[in-house]
Amino acid sequence: MSQAEEGSALLTVAVDGLEAEGPSVYISVYTDADSWLGDTVVARGRVNPAEGSFSTAITLPPGRYAFTAYLDVNGNGKLDSNFIGIPKEPVALSNNAKARFGPPRFDDAVFELSAEGVTQTIRLAVPE
Repeated sequence: MSQAEEGSALLTVAVDGLEAEGPSVYISVYTDADSWLGDTVVARGRVNPAEGSFSTAITLPPGRYAFTAYLDVNGNGKLDSNFIGIPKEPVALSNNAKARFGPPRFDDAVFELSAEGVTQTIRLAVPE
């Protein structure tokens, strides 16, 4: 785990339940409902984990955030979905927010990142 710089905090994302080694996990961090699930992010990263579980740290200023993560099973660098937009690859959101009749809301995934930092534990799964 890396150290946070002065004026910043560490968001640690712990991922459980990986069933394959090698595929990349992509994480995107958002600051507001207007940018939620879009291309405007405050941080984006890719991790190539081992099977089982892993954690990664992201340095950000303290504030309110939400993030998405997905396992790129086929290695094409994007989240694959079916014809109505439901992901076909394992996904997770901060607070383990779930979709209900559409994409999860920003308010369901948002959390407070304090100067002390925070750990979010998520489980990647294909939506039902």
